[in-house]
Amino acid sequence: MNDDLAFLEELDSDLRAKKDRTDALDELMQLSFLGDDEVREKVSWCLAKMGQNKVSDMRIFSILMSMYGDPLPEVKENIAWGLGELAGCGIGDDNSMSKVKELMDYSGSSVRSMAAWAAGRYHHKLKMTDDELMDKLTSLTEDKSNLVSMSAKFAIEDK
Repeated sequence: MNDDLAFLEELDSDLRAKKDRTDALDELMQLSFLGDDEVREKVSWCLAKMGQNKVSDMRIFSILMSMYGDPLPEVKENIAWGLGELAGCGIGDDNSMSKVKELMDYSGSSVRSMAAWAAGRYHHKLKMTDDELMDKLTSLTEDKSNLVSMSAKFAIEDK
């Protein structure tokens, strides 16, 4: 296993144990654009997990947003997950909501479902929504994937 993957495996373990690893953000930033496919996937997962652990650090948001153009579906899914988790921490803006909306059109159902869930977090936690978002979510309630449909229904529900 190369050094980058070893670092990411250790970081993964620490994050699962809910340890504060904001000290790793500079390294994650470097790996987010220098790493191979496997490294970038693990980087995006670690960033999303930090959001889930309620680490309210704008650097996490910035790195996730910088990774948006990554072609890997797993990275796209993790970006949606991370943005949704950060919305729960009060972090998000119109640009990131726009990215979430774009991900709801992705061909892979796992990305669409995570994006729909993230849209729900923007709607419920940040009180951010617009007609386009609600139209997309309404359309996704009829998606052939049950996971996508359920995520869209969650996103639309009033809490």
